[in-house]
Amino acid sequence: MRKHGRAMIEGAGLLLVGLLLFLFPEESVAAAREGISLCMDVLIPSLFPFFVLSSLLISTGLAGLCARPLESFMRPLFGVGGAGAAALSLGLIGGYPVGARTVAQLVQRRECSQTEARRLSLFCNNCGPAFFIGAAGVGVFGAKEAGFLLLGANLTAAVLLGILFHVFGKETAQEETRKRERPARAPLTTEFPQCVRNAFSSTLGVCAYVILFSVLTRLADCSGLLPFLVNVLSSLLPGENAPVLCRSFCVGLMELSTGTAAIRDGVSSPLSLPLAAFILGWGGLSVHCQSLPFWREAGVPSGPYLRAKFLHGLLSAGITALVMLLFPLSLPAMAPVTPLAAPSLLGQEVLALWGMAGIYFFFFDQKRVEKSKSTRYNKRIP
Repeated sequence: MRKHGRAMIEGAGLLLVGLLLFLFPEESVAAAREGISLCMDVLIPSLFPFFVLSSLLISTGLAGLCARPLESFMRPLFGVGGAGAAALSLGLIGGYPVGARTVAQLVQRRECSQTEARRLSLFCNNCGPAFFIGAAGVGVFGAKEAGFLLLGANLTAAVLLGILFHVFGKETAQEETRKRERPARAPLTTEFPQCVRNAFSSTLGVCAYVILFSVLTRLADCSGLLPFLVNVLSSLLPGENAPVLCRSFCVGLMELSTGTAAIRDGVSSPLSLPLAAFILGWGGLSVHCQSLPFWREAGVPSGPYLRAKFLHGLLSAGITALVMLLFPLSLPAMAPVTPLAAPSLLGQEVLALWGMAGIYFFFFDQKRVEKSKSTRYNKRIP
């Protein structure tokens, strides 16, 4: 009965979204174009190189070579093997969802266990420094100092979460990674083409979620659902900037970049920086949908990961508020109006993006693979 009720709710939600698409076709198309613009101008240039880098580090065995020296650092602090340092470092500098993809690759290569992957998922999937300093600090608050504050707060929160979950967590990650037989190193020339193809496929998957949630956010706004939630929340908070901050909070729960950009009109509020820290630490449902396929590959449950990300956002906001209390930060009275991504997008670029996607999915051989403990190579299934 419970499953039947859940199916009814899901079906009603899908029907509602379909109805809204018919009621607001122009707004949906405009939102999709904005999502594509964000992908072309921000996501693809920033994510694709790190996806390739993470794939090469792991597939060539370099992450495994660095695991033993880093074991003495990662094991006492976070309760994971040295190979987890690759996921932690790439997750901190590469942005969402580089950390999640790196963990999935480590599990597939048997560089870390599923228990260690579950622990890494709680703190290694983070926003990148470029977004903190450029998009949030300069683009929203008009000061790079604000970006460095947000970056430091989120990095500190991530490290603290990793330590706290290790100290107070129930699971114990045994040192089984030392005993398991790991794949031999593969030459760079052999792995490079496949790494590039896999990175491009993962990047397209991330872009698809960004475009989808851009449309969903616009539909929630046009249907009146988002304004209703904003009015309810703003009635509970004092101050003239309450509606702006509440709107940013609601949008940020769904989508990271749009929610952060919505703070621009309320930067004069003392709550604006802690709110930005929360949104950047939480990541948004769009980011989590991008990450969940990688967590599924790694055998990581979604519940603990989502709870950890919400706690990450709260801890980041608290650290930001504490630093502002101890060291007041002066911000410009009016933040610049430069958007996070340029609104203009050439039609040729759209055709190029989806043209490359079509070439990949239709002309490259899609291999179905099965995992085997006795061999490192994927076995083709006829």
